[in-house]
Amino acid sequence: MKTGRWISAVCFLAFAFSACGGSDDGSSGETVTLRIAWMGPERKAFRAWKEGFEAERPGVRIEQQFIPYDQGPTVYNTMIQGGNLPDLGYLFMGMISEYAERGVLEPLDAYMTAAERDAWIPEALSAGEYRGRTYGVPLWGANRVLYARTDWMEEAGVGGQPDTWEAVRELAMKLNDPPERYGICVGAGRAKHLMQEQIAMMWGFGADFFDGDGRLAINSPEAVAYVKFLTDMHLVDRVMPPGILNLNADDCYAVMDAGKAGLTFSGPWQYERCRDAGIACEPLITPSGRDRKMLLILDIFSVFSTSKQKDLAYDFIRFTQRPENRELMDVENGGVPVTGTVSEHGYYRTVPIRNYLAQADLIRLTPKHPEWTKIQDGWGEAIQMVLAGTASPREALDAVYARLMRELEDPMLPRGE
Repeated sequence: MKTGRWISAVCFLAFAFSACGGSDDGSSGETVTLRIAWMGPERKAFRAWKEGFEAERPGVRIEQQFIPYDQGPTVYNTMIQGGNLPDLGYLFMGMISEYAERGVLEPLDAYMTAAERDAWIPEALSAGEYRGRTYGVPLWGANRVLYARTDWMEEAGVGGQPDTWEAVRELAMKLNDPPERYGICVGAGRAKHLMQEQIAMMWGFGADFFDGDGRLAINSPEAVAYVKFLTDMHLVDRVMPPGILNLNADDCYAVMDAGKAGLTFSGPWQYERCRDAGIACEPLITPSGRDRKMLLILDIFSVFSTSKQKDLAYDFIRFTQRPENRELMDVENGGVPVTGTVSEHGYYRTVPIRNYLAQADLIRLTPKHPEWTKIQDGWGEAIQMVLAGTASPREALDAVYARLMRELEDPMLPRGE
């Protein structure tokens, strides 16, 4: 399997030998190599961080590996099996609990000062925590809210924002004019996106993945009601594009950019995408419901337990958290602030960021379960069955629930999570 390429391959062949080992920061005169694996493309921020850190530490060289997003867990698992993990890695937040259980992540609590811990927005930092330990810090984050074509709302005579999820459904019908345009686009082609994109709507129905006692609850009456509501928008109201099961979340962002959808769930980047396309869209305030929450998705930066450069690795983490360095990642990726202090860049005063800050008290993360990927994908698969018309909400959710109860090592949410 091809696992990406290493940039600036200093000491790559000799990595296993002492010349590239130890905890030296380069002050002894020898070149020290710090290996970092990033998921996704080579970003300007990564390049700037590498160059800036090396400039401050002339004896240090950074090797960077770039792994496609969709291959991230597979490549990391291959590295774990081969004993070839880098010093630092970019992980999805859902990987933290699994990798912490497997013992491949280094707890950072001993490295982190009280001032550094207090600088984070607590809910954001908690994404890298598991069973009372900190296994990573936020690399970047994005909230998920409903974006609306405000110009279409004006044309339809809609004077204000929808304040309930039923009002969102009514708005979608008002904006719907097929086949030229559809009321809402939902990324149903990828199971994960059916979890993270519409989760605020699911919470609005009082549904959740686990109940108050930590038991798996994906087939609760509230979950059934939510799935029926969502699929009725597609099968009864017909306010979604007919090929919805072939579209993922990224495709829906593009559908809105192309002037084909009035509503879609997205992140801060959607505002700029609409502006670049010459259309008017804005994030809506999260409607009220039985549980009014806003999802914050974070990618996490962690030190692997096999690293021989743990002190240096944490120094790099500390370097990336300077406001001017966080700015590079947020602006390039369309991220939201995850620290209390940000730079003076105008990005932090844009409409999506103001919307996020206005709802910061609603922030919520996905559950921390070692087998979260199976749970989120199973949930999405159940909704796909209903959207396709092959099962009722109750039948689909019961079937996936029964399967997960057989497959999961422990279907209970870990104690304290």
